[in-house]
Amino acid sequence: MEILAATRYWRDVDLAGLQFTANRLLHREIRPHRHVGFTLSVSDTELHVRSGNGVTVVPPGTLVRIAPQVWHSVQARSAPWREDAMYCSSAVARCISAANASFSPARVEDASGIAVFLDPSAALEFLQCHRLLHESSRIGNEEDVAAGRALLRQRLAQWIPLQPPPPRAIDSGDARMNRLYELIASGFQQRMTLDSLAEAAGLHPVHLQRRFRGALGFTPHEMLVGHRIEYARDLIAGGSRVTYAAHAAGFADQSHLHKTFLGTYAVMPGDYRRLSALDALQPASARNGIAG
Repeated sequence: MEILAATRYWRDVDLAGLQFTANRLLHREIRPHRHVGFTLSVSDTELHVRSGNGVTVVPPGTLVRIAPQVWHSVQARSAPWREDAMYCSSAVARCISAANASFSPARVEDASGIAVFLDPSAALEFLQCHRLLHESSRIGNEEDVAAGRALLRQRLAQWIPLQPPPPRAIDSGDARMNRLYELIASGFQQRMTLDSLAEAAGLHPVHLQRRFRGALGFTPHEMLVGHRIEYARDLIAGGSRVTYAAHAAGFADQSHLHKTFLGTYAVMPGDYRRLSALDALQPASARNGIAG
């Protein structure tokens, strides 16, 4: 899995460790995953964001918000493509946003956790903040960094609900597939095959594959790898070595974890481990983004 050299991942300590990425992606797909906080992003190509509720089409240059704990994957219409993104929890939004913010939340078209902002100016305002912080921090222009932070503090309440959404339980309406999902979620560190899962469910493997994806939006293997990469991510954020995280999460080796991590979060595991240390500088309630 390749990413061009223009990739940038950083955290802003002054903004409660808020996470940002500026990526130029060679591959067209980001594999299924979820975040603890909200994701905001703008891309230069049309995106198809798949979740358990179907596919949301995001036009190029449009701001999209993905709610916490929503399993999703992304397919870009063309490659290479650029994505500017920000990861922010409700707790961080409360820390950063001015208490007397007069902005009302922007209007969105929300498809069960995947929200597309209807006003084109939302994307322009987001990119203005993002690029001020990106370019000015890269060249060390503190005046522009301060301006970017000030704009973000003003506008964040428009984009992120200050009240966190209620926890989302997995309920596909298919009790047998829900139980199978729980089996994967609790046993992902062990070796699992489609045949073994089909035997546990009492179904033919082909029937199981079709029924599981119809109920939950993703195949059993996609969900299995999603849980493994999520567990490895949390270990790496806590300071674990990548080799240990790969073994503990059930990956074949470090190389497999590295490829999957890059194809999921568009971040090198080593860079993620190094920058996650900034979370330790913040109160637990303010930790955010990919790691929570």
